[in-house]
Amino acid sequence: MYERLCVTLIIIASVCTLCRSQRSFGIDFDRNTFVKDGKPFQYVSGSVHMYRMPRAYWADRLQRMWTAGLNAIQTYVFWDQHELVEGVYNFEDNNDLVAFIQLAQKIGFVVILRVGPYGCGEHEFGGFPWWLLRDLNNLEFRQMNTAYLKAVTRWMSVLLPQIRPLLYNNGGSVISVQVENEYGSYPACDHNYMGYLRDMFRQYLGDNLVLFTVDGNGLGYLRCGTVKGAYATIDFGPGTNVNESFNYQRQYAPHGPLVNTEFYPGWLDLWGHQHSTVSTESIVKTLDEMLSIGVNVNFYMFFGGTNFGFTSGADPGYIPQPTSYDYDAPISEPGDITSKYMAIRNVIGKYLPLPSTPVPGNNTKKAYGSVRLSFKQSLLSYITSHSPFCTTSSYPKRFEELGQNQAFVIYSTILNNTEVQGKVLDLSGVRDRAYVLLGEKSIGIAYRANSSSLKLTIQAPGNRETHLNIIVENMGRLNYGGDLFDTKGFVNNITLDGQVLVNWTMCISGSLFDEAPTDFTMNKFEDFDPNAPNIYTGNFSVTDQAPSDTFLLPTTISNSYWEKGVAYINRYNLGRYWPILGPQVTLYIPSPWLLPSTTNSLTMIELQSSPCGNEQTCSIELVDFPILDKPTLMPAPLLYKRKPQYH
Repeated sequence: MYERLCVTLIIIASVCTLCRSQRSFGIDFDRNTFVKDGKPFQYVSGSVHMYRMPRAYWADRLQRMWTAGLNAIQTYVFWDQHELVEGVYNFEDNNDLVAFIQLAQKIGFVVILRVGPYGCGEHEFGGFPWWLLRDLNNLEFRQMNTAYLKAVTRWMSVLLPQIRPLLYNNGGSVISVQVENEYGSYPACDHNYMGYLRDMFRQYLGDNLVLFTVDGNGLGYLRCGTVKGAYATIDFGPGTNVNESFNYQRQYAPHGPLVNTEFYPGWLDLWGHQHSTVSTESIVKTLDEMLSIGVNVNFYMFFGGTNFGFTSGADPGYIPQPTSYDYDAPISEPGDITSKYMAIRNVIGKYLPLPSTPVPGNNTKKAYGSVRLSFKQSLLSYITSHSPFCTTSSYPKRFEELGQNQAFVIYSTILNNTEVQGKVLDLSGVRDRAYVLLGEKSIGIAYRANSSSLKLTIQAPGNRETHLNIIVENMGRLNYGGDLFDTKGFVNNITLDGQVLVNWTMCISGSLFDEAPTDFTMNKFEDFDPNAPNIYTGNFSVTDQAPSDTFLLPTTISNSYWEKGVAYINRYNLGRYWPILGPQVTLYIPSPWLLPSTTNSLTMIELQSSPCGNEQTCSIELVDFPILDKPTLMPAPLLYKRKPQYH
């Protein structure tokens, strides 16, 4: 009996080994195609990021991508999400990369992985961890720099060994891994750096793997973005001359498959600019043209999702991106199937077999009505009383020097001259937005993107108050462009009528606002200023045993706005709101974050001016529809015109 069992186990092991050995993915340069398990393979893929949705929705969103006819997904790995604290790694819950890739494989996808170390993706700092900015001495990003490469090498020594068992040839689903990201759009043009990354990827992932690069639609990008040993691909959007674009790729990949690694069915939004849309007609026309000649296509994005918390980044010129990453994608921010999705599916069906699984219906949305909110504590008082770290210095220090990543830092000093009426406070070094108070009373706001706001002429009745308090908000680090040194706080000194102000006390918020703030201490009534940053909370009931998605509409019943701030549902940080600027007005609330059949809490950190006035109580609405397209004064971002031609 024992011998028979041993023989059986040996046979099973042999069969499994044979099956695994038969799995293969590579490039047939003679036939200009990818080859999967010995057969020509063409992929139609969609970008999706596990961080931009609750883990409870991973399966739902991936299944919707599958029924669209996609046979691959593409995803970023954002370094900062996994190493928020230097040397401490997080691959749990929404950061469980292995589980996400394995789920995609279970559904039927192969996976295209973009591990950076730089990613862009409209994500805070392009995915770099904030602590790289603590010490700027001799630091240079994305090139052969000792300090930078030391951090990159250590990170990859943690990440890449987790990926190796997931490679297609090892029984997993990962068919290719990107080296860096659109490096031809970065001014360094350091081929030694690209070679260093390539060699490190080979060291950890092996030689039997397709490495690739992606660059913009032009020879200048490809000249600096490609590296020998990694297959060169390009990206472009609808309406582009397909043949001309692939002629560029052929200059650096004369043989092999044609690949558009980022085909744009939508585009990003920016605060203060009109909502971006891309016409379905232009998408399907260019898609049909590409698929008809065998192009491998990845939609960026197929499902965009949400920049929850403080994860949204900013474009050069300092234009921050909103919380929604809907992207006008085929699957909307709350996961709805759109007409664009169905039109794309029809084109894919002309060239690849569609799955037998029916297209799922859209999830239910519910309006939970008006929520009554009341003032809890001023933001100044809350941070001061809860700060994990305060320090003093002659001159203001940057967030990173203080050990602060996101959210807020308070800078405080005592003015020697109590007569401040009419004096000019110069805050031109602020990064990014300063809420200026004398004592607890607001005297103005300075914003780096608005040069006219950076010098405040103090108009303050009762000018005996000598405590100058400045709450500085990080609105997201630059995620794109040639200058990624986007440190926060103050990058030069603060002056009052030309005199440098010294002797500052700085209190960081630490991780106080990663989740909803609690443990409030009531301010004295006379300290309340509705135009200063304040915290408000309220409760509402969810009677459903299975809650539905909903949307936070930052207006009162009388249609007055909550102006700008951060919102939380229960403990979850929904992200930043700024409805008076737009185009995004509502914040998406996923149903897994609601508590069924009980009381739920809503917290608002209103930074500018709440609609509560001196009443200290007011309301906000939970509705069953999104508003992402409020009219703005600025036009939408230029589609596909973002990559500067450096070379």
